Amino acid sequence: MRHAKSSHAEASLSDHQRPLNPRGIKDAPVMARALQRLNWIPSRVMVSDSHRTLATLDGMKTVLGELPTQAMENLYHASASTLLECMETTCDGETTLILSHNPGTELAMYEITGEYHRMLTAACALLIYHDNAWHCQQVLRPKELFTL
Repeated sequence: MRHAKSSHAEASLSDHQRPLNPRGIKDAPVMARALQRLNWIPSRVMVSDSHRTLATLDGMKTVLGELPTQAMENLYHASASTLLECMETTCDGETTLILSHNPGTELAMYEITGEYHRMLTAACALLIYHDNAWHCQQVLRPKELFTL
């Protein structure tokens, strides 16, 4: 998943410290409700330690409740290879949410599936490991959720 929409209003803040904007604050629980409807409830969360990713997760927790979470410095603007390393730590039958940034999310998706998927802010993709390969089952984007 990519973090929700962040604010650029406070120029004095570093990129790492940027908060969510009003749309991002609204989209995080919307995405959590979509995950809940599809039964994509994570049993574990790996999240970038940036303010906007942690705020996205906090917004999701208002719907999903507390989740086992590991804030990780190396997920801040992570490369595709770092995201893939995180994916390799998942266990069979486990649903893991990796909450990070672009372009890493799009690049990782392309690298493992061979398909390009736009990962707009707050977009979440369900990837399934089957027959020794990762497959993208579905990508959820907040503006498209009315079609669910």
